[in-house]
Amino acid sequence: MILGWIGFLLVIGAILLLAKYELGITITIGAIIFALFSLVNPIFPIIEVLSDPSVLFLAIAVALIPILGGIMDESGLMLELIQNMNVSKRVSIIVSPALFGVFPVPGGALMSAPMVDQIDKSIDDGRKVAINVWYRHVVILLNPLSQSLIVPALIAGLDRYYIVLLMIFPFVLLIVIGYIFLVKSIKKSPKDNERNLTIVLYNLIPIITAPVIDILGRFFFPFIVPELFLVIGLVLSIGISLKMGNLKLIRIKSISKKMRIWRFPLLIFGMFLFLEVFLSSGLPIDISNLNLPFILFIFIAFFLGFATGRIQLPMSILIPIYLVQNLISMMPLLNFIILYLSVFLGYLITPIHPCVSYSMNYYETSYSNVIKKLLIPTFVSFTVFFGIYLIWSLF
Repeated sequence: MILGWIGFLLVIGAILLLAKYELGITITIGAIIFALFSLVNPIFPIIEVLSDPSVLFLAIAVALIPILGGIMDESGLMLELIQNMNVSKRVSIIVSPALFGVFPVPGGALMSAPMVDQIDKSIDDGRKVAINVWYRHVVILLNPLSQSLIVPALIAGLDRYYIVLLMIFPFVLLIVIGYIFLVKSIKKSPKDNERNLTIVLYNLIPIITAPVIDILGRFFFPFIVPELFLVIGLVLSIGISLKMGNLKLIRIKSISKKMRIWRFPLLIFGMFLFLEVFLSSGLPIDISNLNLPFILFIFIAFFLGFATGRIQLPMSILIPIYLVQNLISMMPLLNFIILYLSVFLGYLITPIHPCVSYSMNYYETSYSNVIKKLLIPTFVSFTVFFGIYLIWSLF
């Protein structure tokens, strides 16, 4: 199992170093190397991923999302929407990605990336990625229907609506910290337009069609592969945006070429392959055998969020360990919040996180440029949350 740990750490390091290249290829090769170190036959995880209809539909969806974003961009619908919101540049650059964070759409960062780009093209690409990722995800903390919250809350024996109530303070804090380190330096600009909410709502139709159909499909047809509804919604959104933007169907070909959409399905395959190998490697069992104080749980949670690019997986590993070690069936609410936020912050900045990698690919920038912008607000946020836990634990 030592070989498995060596392989895992080597691959994570290699992904970080090579993330500026084709990330999908890097993660896929890294997952295979990790499998070999862990004595896992890579053929089986590959077959598992390729035979999973959820992964296949998701791969199709993430190829369609940049096409929708490209149509909204080229048709001018995106710029018109932003202009008619008539809010300051700083507010609009926060609100735009946050709009997509409200809806649990995989790859939604690809939808908000063109909006952030349109608001101020002079902003450094690394900062654009940081703003897009940061504000798209902070709203997840207040979403009781988020998949990343439902499963961990169930395992912890907690009501997710109580969790959301306690998440209000971290949510506000992350908004403020993000503003100070990512947004405040953006130059102010005068408001040149009058607010027209009719145009804003009208131009939002192509954007909200996909998530609405996705949510309705998941709710009314829970027995069907949920990602299918996202694909259907995106196809309809693309059709609506072509009609509203007066673009012909043939334009999809040039937009697809411009957006290099093949990169995004490859990323999906690579990330799910990596996760499948991780689950088969035996490392989760090793972690569960450790008898750890909760302070170490916090740091391990951040590491696993960073290493896996997921929230559910680390929480699903750590919560049962905590419950067994403490001989309880319900996790203390504050401990759950701190653990969740630690995973969340690690997940927020890792290149394995799809929205980070998608945004990097869209803006064609390097991970080193992105992490320079994200590291300070993430470190400050982690320090504040950790300090709150230490103070609370004294009473």
